[in-house]
Amino acid sequence: MAIDFKILDFAHPLSILKLRRTLERTQWLPPGDLEAYQLERLQRILRHAYNNVPYYRRLFDRHDLKPADLQSMADLKKLPVLTKDEARRAGNSLHAKNAYRYLPKPHTTSGTTGRPLEFLLDRGSNTLEFVYYWRHWSWAGYRLGDKFAEISTNHFLRRPKLIDTATAWQPHLRRLLLNGARVSKRHALDMAKEIRRRKPRFIKGLASTLFYLAFCLEEAGVRDISFRAAFSTGEVLSKAYREKIASVLKCTVMDSYGHMERTAAISQCQLGGYHLNSDYGMMELIRTTSSSAFGTIIGRSVGTSLYNYAMPLIRYDIGDIIEMYTEPTRCRCGRSLPLVRTVRGRTQDIIKTPDGRYITAAFILPEFVSGVGFAQFVQESRGHMQILVVPTDDWNPDEQEKLKNCAGRLLGASMRVEIRTVRQSELVSDSTGKQPVVISKLKAEP
Repeated sequence: MAIDFKILDFAHPLSILKLRRTLERTQWLPPGDLEAYQLERLQRILRHAYNNVPYYRRLFDRHDLKPADLQSMADLKKLPVLTKDEARRAGNSLHAKNAYRYLPKPHTTSGTTGRPLEFLLDRGSNTLEFVYYWRHWSWAGYRLGDKFAEISTNHFLRRPKLIDTATAWQPHLRRLLLNGARVSKRHALDMAKEIRRRKPRFIKGLASTLFYLAFCLEEAGVRDISFRAAFSTGEVLSKAYREKIASVLKCTVMDSYGHMERTAAISQCQLGGYHLNSDYGMMELIRTTSSSAFGTIIGRSVGTSLYNYAMPLIRYDIGDIIEMYTEPTRCRCGRSLPLVRTVRGRTQDIIKTPDGRYITAAFILPEFVSGVGFAQFVQESRGHMQILVVPTDDWNPDEQEKLKNCAGRLLGASMRVEIRTVRQSELVSDSTGKQPVVISKLKAEP
């Protein structure tokens, strides 16, 4: 998740503690009771959307529906899927007329799967996100206030004075930040030194960034670093990534899946099961195929908000491919949250810099400029990066120079950056016909 939370986002402890008690209980509910809780939350969102969100009022009326007509997942399918393009076209009509009551803040998607989308997240949604992570981490023994480390690129890139530093300590959050733009054999020693000093018990990061940190620590001869658990996010966690992280960091690796719009979340328990957090959001699969070998269905994920009232998303096309069991399968951990067999997609190529660093978060660069409809990073060689920009009306020479400077801070002076404006059809496609954000013509592995 690329959102850089501020402590004021969580200055409402009573709401947090109340939801914490609720989610501690719902994970153990019998399946029927868990479904009832989910549908009760869904009814609240549907009534609110119909009464306060212009887009949904028109949509319901066009299909001759009222919120009371949608009492189940099957009923929800009477509404069409909301694609990202449709959400962009809808614009402010997806905002609740009374959104101000929920203290919303604007955000944009990272753009890893296409043109960024602007949306609102409210205080209730922030509470949900905080409690969701609190619950997931507690499965590994985390207690609120424990020290933890986090690999972040966004924090350092937004603070130019820090971009060349390997770490930053935040005592108020008891968080040690490791600079994702400085993951290299040389900087691994500085990071290890600070880890030894601060003694965080847990570490969080993108799956690929955790892997390259572990790889660089091993290459630097660091053998004494350990954590109680590593929490991987944002990408598919491959077997090779998991094994390297677990081996070098000497810890359990607990994976999770989510997206910034907060309609669905999947998290891995301490016994390895991937749980769909059905008390967080509602997820369904469309365009499904079955796999008789595993008793599963594979389909495209569609999510529905259960907490974000400022801008609720109903049947929103998340776009990732998920494989779920056709029959209810109970995890050995005892939780009733449904089991997911696997999450597919979201792998990104790695950018290797001439000075030995591994960059896994180039996709955030368009957040710092205006006028970028889509940006694709094509690494031609160790020292040459080509950024292909699909421009919007706000694109101009000043924004191009700003993007080039920002890329220079992230990639370093030894990387030559070339920016070209192109049409969407001119972007580089991979072997599947998709146009990924990052394409590296170097080997993906170290």
